[in-house]
Amino acid sequence: MYALILAGGKGTRLYPLSRAKNPKQFLKIINNKSFLRNTVDRIKPLVSKDNIYVVTNKEYIDKVYAELPEIDKKNIFVEPENKETSTFNI
Repeated sequence: MYALILAGGKGTRLYPLSRAKNPKQFLKIINNKSFLRNTVDRIKPLVSKDNIYVVTNKEYIDKVYAELPEIDKKNIFVEPENKETSTFNI
């Protein structure tokens, strides 16, 4: 089993808490852990850390490395540009 975590948001959806320099995936609202950290902690019983992948953007790559030191850097991808993949127009 594999897990892919999308963590490339720009900090606009949880305004005013979330900002470009600290988007929601890095906010520590629940149990003093970031949403990203909580997500990884929840899936670790199901998925080997070697099979956990994270996609982020270039502005946040160092923050992801710091937040998830147990995840191999080769499993963390930088998206070439933000495509707002979680939104769509009808």
